[in-house]
Amino acid sequence: MFVIGTAGHIDHGKSAIITRLTGIDPDRLPEEKTRGMTIDIGFAHYDAPGGTRIGIIDVPGHERFVRNMIAGAGGIDAVMLVVAADDGWMPQSQEHLQITKLLGVSDGIVVISKIDLVEESWVDLVEDDIKEKIRGSFLENAPFVRLSSVTGEGFNRLKEEMISLAGRITERENIGKPRLYIDRSFVLSGMGGVVAGTLRGGTLRVGQDVAVFPNRRSGKVRIIQSHNRQIESASPGQRTSISLTGIDKEHLGRGGVITIPGLLRDYPDDNILALSVTVLPESRVALKDRRKLLMILGTTEVEGEIRLYGSDVIGPGENGIVFFRPKSQLFCFINDRFILRLPTPQVTVGGGAVLDLLTAIPRKKDHAKYAYLKERTSLTPEKLVITRLSKSLFADPNADFQWCNYSQDLISSTFDELAKKSLVERYGPRYYRPSDVAPITQQIESALKSYFESNPHVDGVGADLIASWVGQSVSGVEPMLQLMCERKQLVKKRNRFDLSGRAVTVTGEVKKVSEIIMKKLLEGGLSPPGLTEIVGDDKLGREALAYLVAAGRIVKVGGDLAFHEEVWKQALQVIREMFDEGDPLTVSGLREKLGSSRKYVVPLLEETDRRKITVRQGDIRVRGDNLEKK
Repeated sequence: MFVIGTAGHIDHGKSAIITRLTGIDPDRLPEEKTRGMTIDIGFAHYDAPGGTRIGIIDVPGHERFVRNMIAGAGGIDAVMLVVAADDGWMPQSQEHLQITKLLGVSDGIVVISKIDLVEESWVDLVEDDIKEKIRGSFLENAPFVRLSSVTGEGFNRLKEEMISLAGRITERENIGKPRLYIDRSFVLSGMGGVVAGTLRGGTLRVGQDVAVFPNRRSGKVRIIQSHNRQIESASPGQRTSISLTGIDKEHLGRGGVITIPGLLRDYPDDNILALSVTVLPESRVALKDRRKLLMILGTTEVEGEIRLYGSDVIGPGENGIVFFRPKSQLFCFINDRFILRLPTPQVTVGGGAVLDLLTAIPRKKDHAKYAYLKERTSLTPEKLVITRLSKSLFADPNADFQWCNYSQDLISSTFDELAKKSLVERYGPRYYRPSDVAPITQQIESALKSYFESNPHVDGVGADLIASWVGQSVSGVEPMLQLMCERKQLVKKRNRFDLSGRAVTVTGEVKKVSEIIMKKLLEGGLSPPGLTEIVGDDKLGREALAYLVAAGRIVKVGGDLAFHEEVWKQALQVIREMFDEGDPLTVSGLREKLGSSRKYVVPLLEETDRRKITVRQGDIRVRGDNLEKK
């Protein structure tokens, strides 16, 4: 459904136009009736000839209710900018124009209202002034309609322009990610808790499982209505009212979001938002570090604090990138539009688009890692994919693009097109750019060679240490290490990585300490001294111990025990003989055979269980699959 929203200064006749056009009074609140002014957003619809239904959102014009205006404007496809002939261009005319522009609205109609109150020559002057005010904006070439809600003059022309506008606006895309930002919440007899809003991103159907943010409660869609008609499913752009089951009404307040459980399941509890921001030319303030701002996104309002990226100040009329730390949870997607206002006095500062969801505000010394954000200020699917690869080297089309305003199919096809151009290659479920990965794999190989030259006794290193060497996150470097293993550049040893074909050797002082450890363990036999007793906190001792375990020269059992390799073999031979002779393998039976004590036999058997040499069944052990392999 096509939705048009009004905009303009207070008392310029927006609600009267809608009432005359549709027969529906959008001012539903008693206070609005009493005061003769729109306070909250209102809703109506116009049924055009041929069956086309045009949704209409009426917004308040008073400066005290601009936040309500923003909540309504976030769900529109085009704007009807209303300027009264007797007043002309006013402060909220300018502010509403800027807000609709910042929210991404790109088409509309300019209406000059109340023409019955002035001479036609005066209307000509007002129109000339408006054209000057909107020069360079998205309304520069918009049609002008002069009308009177009292006499009805101009309404036929308005209907024609609305139908024409509806015909040229692209229908909102179904990307399979429905979100309904709640702008109204109420209780109806026989329906229970009801929420209403303009649906975006996907469809909702009767009987569908849904969840509500921020409470993350789950329920089902019971009834769907649109403009007082009951329907089975609602589509993107459609004005939608939903009755829900399973979610108490206290969790359904304005500013919440109804969506599908899959989108909420993994959504992080706390986000730092990277934002592209345009500061209005008429803004009273510039943006600087630590400025407190109110963000309005959809119908959600949240205060937060900003840090600037790449500059010390973003002045009026300037663009930039900021990091925003909200005080409370906010459910948003990459490329969502928002407005920024001062918490007090409540004036609009600017707005823009969400560039990324981060886990922390980047330190200034790390800003170079976020250069990809600049590419996202004019986002396309290809730019989103490329910048994701710039950010993390590897990207999974099915897992890494949940919270963006593109469909999963479009993301997948974008990867396919880039692969056809040889710009990306696939490894398992992930893609990478060879031009990004090649220098880092070389860096990893070089770092490992250098490290092992100094530490030939070390049997591989962990991903965390490798990540620190190359300046990547562990999650970012792990798929690269797996790729290098597949290419035979590396070999994985449990949770450690080593150069392919490298032999672990020991030299110098580490070799001397290793020989001492081996001698003491051999002398200890089946009742060896503890490792802490042998090596203590000595760094060389710990390195020698790690080498001996990796090389299989000793077998570590429990937390502080190890057996010499020859002693371990003797113990395994005794176990085999007990099985062959039909003796039950118990702790006490093995203790007697080995001439050892429970202190050593229990961890020894726990280690044979771990290695599947034996299998514990109650108080006895039976043969394991790996007994004959040892």
